[in-house]
Amino acid sequence: MDACLHTPFREHYEHCSALDVEGQLRECADHLQHPDVLMMEFFESYHLIERSFEPGQELRPEAEDGELVLESFYESLELSIRGGSGGPERLVCVSGSMSPVPEANHPALSRRGLDYVGLRGGQGLDIVLGVAQSSKDETPYVMLLRALNCLAELSPPFRVVQLGRELIRGRIPENARFDLHIGITELQPTDTWVALIELTRDLAELFKRQVGQHPQFRDMLGRIECVEIEPGGSDGVLSLERLWSV
Repeated sequence: MDACLHTPFREHYEHCSALDVEGQLRECADHLQHPDVLMMEFFESYHLIERSFEPGQELRPEAEDGELVLESFYESLELSIRGGSGGPERLVCVSGSMSPVPEANHPALSRRGLDYVGLRGGQGLDIVLGVAQSSKDETPYVMLLRALNCLAELSPPFRVVQLGRELIRGRIPENARFDLHIGITELQPTDTWVALIELTRDLAELFKRQVGQHPQFRDMLGRIECVEIEPGGSDGVLSLERLWSV
């Protein structure tokens, strides 16, 4: 896979990352009006990854000599998620930061990949792809786009096999699904931020419904959730509060 691979979907994500909150609000609203554009970029990214894959790529690169990488998420960390009916839901991280496509920097530094990969048990197996807010200015909308990029790059069948081999250390069952987590560490109390959170939820729900209409992806995507990450954590457990789930 080309070390400088940039899909149109990633280019769009980077474009939106450079916008202010008002600009992101307009982009998100435009996606809701014209979802075919978002879907086209998602599928184009998925198929470009299929055509460009090279088996030598590793999902969890080592840090370069002398490069100190401090990660908030790590293998065996438990996430306890409150909200909704019933008691807290738990999942276990199988990996900290990783990059679906090659990056010049370690993924914990580039902030373009995932911040964690987790497992949620059940009748099948849900693989949780998590992105976390890197600064107070990073919005849920931009994080949703980052998570969708990673989903497009990790969901081709050979990438799922690679996930099982390198991170989960076992064969992933055919009925496994992907869940997406958008982790917020610092909510902003402005009207524009509140509106963007609401539109991001609407976009996540629309994307899930649209992608499910394609037979190849019908059972691929489980839940998309926005969670608030509480500071600290003890005994290897990090608490999350579910803000919305679709």
